[in-house]
Amino acid sequence: PKPIRAALYLVGLAWSFLGVGIVCDQFMDAISVITQAQRVVYMEVRSGAKHRFHVDVWNPTVANLTLMALGSSAPEILLAVIEIQGGSYFAGELGPSTIVGSAAFNLLIITAVCITALP
Repeated sequence: PKPIRAALYLVGLAWSFLGVGIVCDQFMDAISVITQAQRVVYMEVRSGAKHRFHVDVWNPTVANLTLMALGSSAPEILLAVIEIQGGSYFAGELGPSTIVGSAAFNLLIITAVCITALP
């Protein structure tokens, strides 16, 4: 039975990695759609005529890193929601401090890296 259990474990592990890969591809496609948004700006040039320019709405580096920080905080948020529902809607041991601390760390550190990395 041990070789069969090992084979089933490896199949389950491969299946899990496949699922994570599919979810990550969807997440990265969503980030690409968000960061490629542009708006039209009309500006006057030397002769006084107005020209149309397409300007990026988001800085792609900052947007990608911020969205990844929010995505990495999702497990703590879901865990806290499950804990609150299971505890008659009272905060448990994990509580909101886990979410606040994790989200603050993720957003502040990633924002600091963005600020120092951009010229």
